[in-house]
Amino acid sequence: MARKTQEEKTTSKSRNRQSASKGRNRSAGAGKKGNGRSRGESRGRRNGSMQRGKGTQVEQRLVAPPKYRKGSMRIVPLGGLGEIGRNMNVIEYNGHILLIDCGVLFPEEEQPGVDLILPDFSYIKDKLDQIDALVLTHGHEDHIGGVPYLLKMRPDIPLIGSKLTLGFVDAKCEEHHLKPTEVEVKGRDKLKVGPFNLEFVSVTHSIPDALAVSVRTPAGHIIDTGDMKIDPLPLDHRLTDLREFGKLGESGVDLLMADSTNAEVPGYVKPEISISPALDKAFAEAQRKIVVASFSSHVHRVQQVVDTAHKYGRKVVFAGRSMVRNMSIASDLGYLHLPEDTVVDLKDAHDIPDEKIVYMCTGSQGEPMAALGRIADGTHRDITINEFDTVILASSLIPGNEHGVYKVINKLVRMGAKVVNRDNAAIHVSGHSDEGELLHFYNIVQPKCAMPIHGENRHLVANGLIAVKTGVDPQNVVLAEDGDVVDLYHGKAAVVGSVPCGYVYVDGDSVGELTDEELEQRRILGTEGFVSAFAVVDSETGKVVSGPKVYLNAVAEDEREFKSINAQVVDQLEDAMANGTTGTYQLQQLMRRTLGGWISRKLHRRPMIVPVVADVATDVEKQD
Repeated sequence: MARKTQEEKTTSKSRNRQSASKGRNRSAGAGKKGNGRSRGESRGRRNGSMQRGKGTQVEQRLVAPPKYRKGSMRIVPLGGLGEIGRNMNVIEYNGHILLIDCGVLFPEEEQPGVDLILPDFSYIKDKLDQIDALVLTHGHEDHIGGVPYLLKMRPDIPLIGSKLTLGFVDAKCEEHHLKPTEVEVKGRDKLKVGPFNLEFVSVTHSIPDALAVSVRTPAGHIIDTGDMKIDPLPLDHRLTDLREFGKLGESGVDLLMADSTNAEVPGYVKPEISISPALDKAFAEAQRKIVVASFSSHVHRVQQVVDTAHKYGRKVVFAGRSMVRNMSIASDLGYLHLPEDTVVDLKDAHDIPDEKIVYMCTGSQGEPMAALGRIADGTHRDITINEFDTVILASSLIPGNEHGVYKVINKLVRMGAKVVNRDNAAIHVSGHSDEGELLHFYNIVQPKCAMPIHGENRHLVANGLIAVKTGVDPQNVVLAEDGDVVDLYHGKAAVVGSVPCGYVYVDGDSVGELTDEELEQRRILGTEGFVSAFAVVDSETGKVVSGPKVYLNAVAEDEREFKSINAQVVDQLEDAMANGTTGTYQLQQLMRRTLGGWISRKLHRRPMIVPVVADVATDVEKQD
């Protein structure tokens, strides 16, 4: 494989998120059109190397894909490649479209005020009537969280998924006052949607009822695994259906799109049941109340907590809106089994002794507004942490969340709690295939071409190398990114161009309206503070009548320190007016530059600067 350029070595996570200020494109389907984030050219094949999509040099422009070639299958990822989250793939064939997943990405600290990040729907905005269905592989937010926003563009798009997945989607759509059209499927079910012949294959993951999907058209046969692992001892005895994958492989698979999340991790993922001893040990040693934090959709993990609590005679209380909602759905649908009289409502928990209770809550990723975050801050209305309490973080640590998680852990330890997490106990196993499982999987399916999905760049590359090890021609391994257009034609897959595919921010009721420039302003306000300056001029005489008066907000320095710059501001304004510059906007920009340069040199800060210049001559003229 050819070496990457220095720009290409930049990790996708930092590039995708930190380069937001470069001007990412907003969804035309969700708001105003922004400036598209420039992407590098789509590259052709290299001898003996895996195909790479566009480079990362922001100076280069998108290379528009050629007109659709009739009889080919076109795949356009709108999310999930180069990042962990907002998974969405568009499959096109002869004027028909099949969508696979529609998830969200959760914001980081450098995206203040953002609630969710959606896939960019602009590519399909003008093709909504061509969409035959949306297939949902499983019920995690990064695969279903964007569904309500898509349905607002066209409410009658049929949703295809398993019982639990559709149950979670129903709850989300109800919050948005939507009633979707749904088709429930299970493993080995076959379904024809438009020209697409679909077959669903059971896979294990960290949520029950996950499915891979096989898609056949006259142009070829592809498999999208969704998120998967090969757990030999799943709690629900629902195995990854390797027999069916083998049959599909024997029939010929032109393109395999496989989960890349753990492709760098050697070996095999331990079974979910393997955490039982660590969980049992933590419960056996607990002296007072127990608080367990996990993902609100991790039904298997919650089941183990409930079973262990029942074993030790403890009552279980679900805390956190999404935890309560999801576990209620899972229980009603038969995926979560609750022993009689084990679960109690939060409002009744105060009557139960600490040594007889377990709180099952959200917040395992350090989210400040989730239940565990509020417990650690001492602001949760019903749950407090005291000395000798036990807190168990029974989930993975998503890259990028380390600071928030350890911040919460330190607060809990300071309160006197014993914290059990992945650092001191085998309390979590992943829901994604490690390298050994992927090698086994590729050998079973034996695809002609491979296109790694679901992961950052390093994960995609590692997955591609695994494909090569198992016999896939390096030229048939497509390392695409969000927005790349991949055509499958006569059994060959290649990147043929790219389309705009930026971040679409959900900010309260606003969808797609928040620009990257506005996000940059929020970051500056949050880290550098706010400086406003006011001056009154008389453009007729060319004099500064009053000011400038400087006001500070969230800036450590005193306003008196700015007196030394006042004379320079006055000189600059009066010189500009003497040279014919009398417009207040131009004078404001001049004052901004003068103040900004001085603050940068003297204080080494970059605050938000808002200058205001009033012209008495203009005001008098308006009155006359």
